[in-house]
Amino acid sequence: MKRTDARVRYTQHILKQSFLTLLKEKPVNKITVKEVCELADLNRATFYAHYSDCFALMESIEQELIDEFERFLKLVDSYDVSALIEAIYEMVERNEEACQILIFSGASPSVLSQMISLAHDESIRAWRKPLRHATDNDLEMLYTHLSNGLMNVVIGGYDKYSREDVIRFVNRIVQSSLSIFQ
Repeated sequence: MKRTDARVRYTQHILKQSFLTLLKEKPVNKITVKEVCELADLNRATFYAHYSDCFALMESIEQELIDEFERFLKLVDSYDVSALIEAIYEMVERNEEACQILIFSGASPSVLSQMISLAHDESIRAWRKPLRHATDNDLEMLYTHLSNGLMNVVIGGYDKYSREDVIRFVNRIVQSSLSIFQ
């Protein structure tokens, strides 16, 4: 893996932070490159050396979140919901500002959809053996139910509920849902 020069990482970081600051105030289609550059105290040529426009900058931030979520998914067993929730919380904590703006505030609903899609195949594969009475459709509906519910509990309750309460609640729901097919 090629490491990016520290100056490039710093410049991209400043551009992303400036963009996220502006995204708190208005939607991406109302943010201009000029505004991002003024806030970052960089010139437009520097911006364009890294991104083609503000949508490309937002896509870069989204991709970083998705890549980090994917790294965490590789570390957990798809059948271990507690570990999955811990991984989600860890990813959110490491990227709190971006998650608050893009996911929690709804600025980029596609990020959440992509995260749910990432875990799909591995989860279905992990469930096939213990849930041997479940049909393919059953597994698909179960995944849709659990993944959307899990993400919404974490997102909707991030500032409301403790991590431990969310884990305890989701484990009960998951065990109840999975018991139908065992």
